[in-house]
Amino acid sequence: MTQNNLEYTLNELSFDIVNGSQKDKEILRFIDKALGVLSNDGVYAYYVFCLSKDKKDDKKYSDIFIKKPMDKLKPFLHSKYSQIDKAEDFFKELSEDIYELLFFKESLEKALIYARYHAKAMGD
Repeated sequence: MTQNNLEYTLNELSFDIVNGSQKDKEILRFIDKALGVLSNDGVYAYYVFCLSKDKKDDKKYSDIFIKKPMDKLKPFLHSKYSQIDKAEDFFKELSEDIYELLFFKESLEKALIYARYHAKAMGD
């Protein structure tokens, strides 16, 4: 049952985001920025933002903030997305279906909000 439960998946994703990152104040700032970009500018801007941070800071935010959400949320999207492994192709294909795009955006926003609370609860 837990595999098809969206709320459980979002909780798990938020936990994975925080625990897969460096445990410092920087992760909370990054979550806030990523959430702002996603909410204000959309899914593709979020994708590009995470990629740009990888190159700038020599970190692997894309694994945690792009690949992990893709993999966790694919089972809740149309089956055609399950065959796409490359993030660039996934986001390009996702942008062609407004309903799937909005579902992904809302789900990811919720997971990032949960991750933010989780990071704050962990403290310094």
